[in-house]
Amino acid sequence: MFATVLLVLLTLILFSISLLLGQKSKKDPPGPIPWPFFGNQILLKRLKRELGAQHAVFMELGKRYDSDVISVHLGNDKVLVVNGFKLITTVMKSDDYDGRPWNEFIKIRNMGKKSGITMNDGTEWKELRGWMVRTMKFFGLGKSEMSEMLKNELLNMVENLKTKGGPRKMKSLITPAVVNVLWYLATGTPFLDGKKLQFFSDLLETRSKAFDMAGGWLSTFPWIRYIAPESSGYNVLMTLNNELRNFLLESIREHKKNYKPGSEADLIDMFLHEMEDHTEYDTVYTEEQLVIILVDLFIAGCTTTGTTVDFLFLHMAVHQDVQRKLQKEIDSVIPRDRIPDLDDRPKLPYVEAVMSESQRLWPVFPIVGPRRVLRDTDLDKYTIPKESTVLMNSFSISRDPNLYTDPEKFIPERYIKNGAFVPDPYSLQFGKGRRRCPGEALAKAASFILFVGVMQKFNILPVPGKGPTTIEVTFGITTSPKPYEILAVPR
Repeated sequence: MFATVLLVLLTLILFSISLLLGQKSKKDPPGPIPWPFFGNQILLKRLKRELGAQHAVFMELGKRYDSDVISVHLGNDKVLVVNGFKLITTVMKSDDYDGRPWNEFIKIRNMGKKSGITMNDGTEWKELRGWMVRTMKFFGLGKSEMSEMLKNELLNMVENLKTKGGPRKMKSLITPAVVNVLWYLATGTPFLDGKKLQFFSDLLETRSKAFDMAGGWLSTFPWIRYIAPESSGYNVLMTLNNELRNFLLESIREHKKNYKPGSEADLIDMFLHEMEDHTEYDTVYTEEQLVIILVDLFIAGCTTTGTTVDFLFLHMAVHQDVQRKLQKEIDSVIPRDRIPDLDDRPKLPYVEAVMSESQRLWPVFPIVGPRRVLRDTDLDKYTIPKESTVLMNSFSISRDPNLYTDPEKFIPERYIKNGAFVPDPYSLQFGKGRRRCPGEALAKAASFILFVGVMQKFNILPVPGKGPTTIEVTFGITTSPKPYEILAVPR
C-alpha cells in the first residue's frame, strides 16, 4: 500500500514539474509538454513508430499545434523545429542562425575538435569556409583535369557493368567512383590500389550507417557511453573515427614530406601552403584542422552525390516510361561513340527535370541542421532566444501541395515549360546563405556525368520476379534507398 501511494505521489510530482517546464508564453513556439529527464523522447519514439520517420513526426506536430515552428525537448535540451519553405529559407539566409551547437553527438562526429567547416562556426569557420570556396574553384570544374577524372570514373563504371552480368547493386559502383573523384581533388592523384579504394569507401559507408543508428541517444544522454559503450554505439564510432583519421593522416604526412612551396597541386598542398604562411600562434591552419576538413569533404560528397545517383537509378528501374523518354533525349544530343560532357547539360532539359524530381521527392537530408542561434531574434510570430538549437524539416517542403501539384508522384514534366527546363524554385538541397554547400558545382557535375553516362549505354531493368517495382526508402539522418539490385543490359 505504501509503495503504491509513493508511486502515485512521485508520478504527480513529475507531472507537475512537466507542466511547469512546459509553460510557454504566447511568443514561445508551441509543442508537447516535456517530462523531466526524458523530455519528449517517449512521445517522439511512439510517433516515429506510427509514422515511420522523424520528419513525418515533426510535420504531424506542426499540424497539431497549427504552427510551422514547434518546440520539442530531447532529454533536457529544448530544440526548435521549423517546417515549410518560407521559414526554412528565412533561417538559412539569416546570419542569426549561422552557429552550430556543440553537443556530444557532434563532438564524436568531429573527433572531439570544434574544427572544420560543417560543424564549426565563428571567425574560424568564416576563414576556413572562404579558403574552401577559393580552393574548390581553383581545382574544380574550371580545370579540365577534374572533368576528365569524372569521365574516367564513368568509363570504369561502364566497363564494370559490361564485364560482370547479373543483378547488380549500383551503390557499390557509385560510392567508389565518387570517393575516387574526391580523393583526386584532395590528394592530386586517384586511388591506384583498388583494395585501398574499396577499404576507404566501405569505411565511409560503415561510419555513416553507425552515426545514423547511434546519434539520437548519445546526443540526448551523453553519459550513456560510460555505462553502455557497446550497446550505445559509442565504441563502434570511436573505432571508425580512429581508422578514418589514421587513413587521412597517412596521406597528409606523405604530402608534408614532398611539399614544395609554389607547386601546389591539390587541396592538401593548398592547406600546407596556408600552414607555412601563418605563424605557430595562429591555430586556424593546423594538421588536425585539415583532418576534419577532409572528413567534411568526404562525408558531404559521398553522402549527397552517392545517394542522389543511387535514387536516380532506382527511379529508372521503377519508371520504365521515364527511362525510355530520357534515353531518347540523350540519343538525340550525344552520339553513341562519345561519352557525356558537361557542355551537354543545357541541351538535355528532360534529364535535368528527372534529376530535379528525384531530388525533390527524396531529399538526402530530410532534416537539416542543427543551427545555434547567435543572438535573440524573431521568427514568424515567435521570439527565438540566443543559444537556441534549430532544426529545419526540409522534407516538409517536398511534400507541400501548395508548392507542388500531386507532391507524392514522380512527375519530371513539372519542370518543363515550352520544351525548356525550369529549375525548381523551392529546392534547398544545397542550402542557402553563408552555409550553402561549397561543393555544389562538383556534386551536380558528378551526378550528371555518372547518371547520363550509364543511361546512354544501358537499360536499367528490375530483376524478374524480384523487382524493384516500387521506391522503398530507409530514413535516418539521411534518406536513402533500401538496398536493391537491378539488371544493366547494354543498349
